[in-house]
Order: sequence, then C-alpha cells, then structure tokens
Amino acid sequence: MLDPALAQLLPRTCEVRDGVLHLGGVSVTELAATYETPVIAYDAADVTAAALDWTHAFDDYSPGAMIAYASKAFSSVGMLRLLGDLGIGADVASRGELESALRAGIDPRRIVVHGNNKSRSELEAAVAAGVGLIVVDAADELELLTEVAAAASRPQSILVRLNPDIVVETHHYINTAHAGSKFGVPGDMATELLRRAAQSPWLLPRGVHVHLGSQLLDVAPWAEVLTWLAAWALQLRDDHGIAIDVLDLGGGLGIAYTEQDTPPAPADIARTITDTLAHAWAPTGLPLPALVLEPGRSIVGRAAMTIYTVGVVKDAGEIRYVNVDGGMSDNPRPVLYQATYRALLGARMDDAPDGTWWVAGVHCESGDVLIEDAALPTPRAGDLLVVPATGAYAASMASTYNLVPRCAVVLVEDGAHRLLLRRETLDDLFARDAGVTP
Repeated sequence: MLDPALAQLLPRTCEVRDGVLHLGGVSVTELAATYETPVIAYDAADVTAAALDWTHAFDDYSPGAMIAYASKAFSSVGMLRLLGDLGIGADVASRGELESALRAGIDPRRIVVHGNNKSRSELEAAVAAGVGLIVVDAADELELLTEVAAAASRPQSILVRLNPDIVVETHHYINTAHAGSKFGVPGDMATELLRRAAQSPWLLPRGVHVHLGSQLLDVAPWAEVLTWLAAWALQLRDDHGIAIDVLDLGGGLGIAYTEQDTPPAPADIARTITDTLAHAWAPTGLPLPALVLEPGRSIVGRAAMTIYTVGVVKDAGEIRYVNVDGGMSDNPRPVLYQATYRALLGARMDDAPDGTWWVAGVHCESGDVLIEDAALPTPRAGDLLVVPATGAYAASMASTYNLVPRCAVVLVEDGAHRLLLRRETLDDLFARDAGVTP
C-alpha cells in the first residue's frame, strides 16, 4: 500500500507488488530489462485522466474553453496523438513542435503558435497549415506576419502576447509576466499592435495571450491578472473600439514533486477564472471572451517516472553519493532551476529508508546532482532507482552531453508497453558528424 503523500507523486495506476513498483500493470524491473536504463515511462491512463480533468473543469463555462497542450513539456507524435484523440489541441513554439502536432493528426484550427523570435519560414509553415492562432510577440513580428499572410493570400487570426507586469512566486527563470521578460509587450504596445492588426486585411485580431509563469502552486495570480485584464479590455474598447473575443491565459499549473507540494487542481483554476470573470469582467458590459488554456506540466508531469540503475555508491566526506547511469542529460531541471525530486528504490519498495544520499549523474559537472539528501534504504550497485514526476521538461530538454545517447521513452497501458521515442545509438550520435568516414 502506497502512502497517500507519496502516491500523489506517482502515476495514478502505481502499486507495489512483492516490494516492486508497478505502473500500468508493468513492473519497473520489466521496463528496465526491456529498454535498458535510464528509461522514462509514461502511464497512458494518468495522461488521459489529467487531460480530461482539464476539459471537464470548464464544462460549465459558455461558450467553452479550448485546451491546447503545451507541447514543450514533452512532444512526440504518439503522445500528441493520444491527447488529440481526447479533443486536446496543441500549443507549439517551433517548426518541429508544429510538425509533430500535424503528424499526430491534431486539427490545425486547434493549434496555437508561440515564440518570441519566429522566423519567416516558421510563420510561413504555420499560415500554410491553417493554424487557429498565432501569438504575436513584437511589432517586428506583426509586420513580418502581415507579409507572410499576404503572400499566401490567407488571412490569419492572431493574439498579441500581453505582459501585465505581474510577479508570481516561482523560479525567476520561469517567471514570464514581469516587466523585463523577453516575452510579450506592455499594455500600451499591445493596444497599438491590435489597432494596427485591425487595419490589415491579412490579420484578424482576436484578443490577447497572457502567461504568468510555470510551476504555479496558487490560484491567486489568475484572479489578479483577470481583474487587471478586465480594466484593460474596457479601455481598449472605449478608446479604440477593439473587442477581446479570445483570451488565452496560458498554462503554468504546477504539480507535486515532493510530499510537501500541494498544487491546486484544474477545477480550482477553472473556478477561480470563471468567478473572476463574473465579478470583474461581466460588470464592464463586455461580452465574455472565449477561453484558451495551455496546460503542459499538469497533464504529463505526474504521469512519468525515470528508472535508473545504481552504479557506484561512495562516501565523499560528509556526503554519501549514489551514482546512477543518467543525470543532467536526461533531466536538466535540477541544475537549471534547482528543482527538487523524490527518489525510490523501485524493486525494494518495502525496505525502510535508513539514511540519506545525494543522487549523482554520470556527467563531468559537479552540479550534475539530481537530488540532494534523498532518504533511501542503503543503495547497492544494480538497484533500480526511480525518480517520480519526470513527465514534463525532462525528455523534452534532454541532451547528448558527454556524447551520452538519449534514453528511451515508453508508454505503458493496461499491462502492455510500447516505444514513444527509441533509445539513441552511437550511430545516431555520429550521424551528424561531418568528419565520420562514410
């Protein structure tokens, strides 16, 4: 029986059988033996449940909200196909992410294109695909998109990314709505861009986009930004005659990485948004805008775990290290954001912790430490060390640092498992090396 505080970090199908952790009916030992380690394993049932939590959260909102999965959290054709089959759209921020969504069969009208420095070729691909919305991030981009849409003879619906200068409690690298952020424009510039777009026959200004930041564990910022937006939208209409038809509130909802984290649920976010719209927006007399939400981490973050094999265990003065066969190349979040995680010995779940160890990776960096002071049973070489909640921003940010091949990513469902991304080989690593003799 899993402790409830620990269970919230794991995919919802997880259970312990004879001391071995299982997800989706498959043991971590079977996954490690089949795909080698490290391996990142997603639980399809958990992804589905989390996605439906978002779609159902807005069931009572009229005219309804579009949920566009933030594919930067983790993008593969198989994952996007799973989400697309549930009616989820896609938020994409590169030509590659756009192509992944299209190959997965996601309706282009449910694709939102982001980026603070979109190239002409990226905009041309988006317009040609018939995407639903392109989020304009700067005046230069507005001019470039006008040229692209005119050349294609295809009017393009747009949002303007608005920066409301609201600071939220998260790591400063993932705080995106404050003054000085590289994303978006302040209110007066957003007004000007919408005004200019309204004068173009090739741009259809629909509204604005606001993203507060990532790993948010409080609903208050959504209420704050909506209250601010209501006043801004009223002034926009009164001064310029421009109405906000679509309001994209981005994503950012956090998940539990340790037992101490207590994230709100999508229903809590939905309730906060709809209540604030009722109290702040409706009194302005403005029509309620159609909503777009872009959750990523809260759909896939909890759904996956990374399975490593323990190698060297050693004392280094006051610190005891348990070294694993991966590290910052398969999960850079600890070194980038000082992100915290929990560690488990996946085939020794019934053994009680008897000390703490630092979980270190294989890379030539002193900072390549996944977890500090992880409470574990005394680890041994060959143990399977499991890190939960690695479904977001692990595989998608993976690298080949030290020429370590990227690991396999698999999907588990109803006792079966299949590849989403295969393990890289040495041949893959050297395929781009122009010095390799054919």
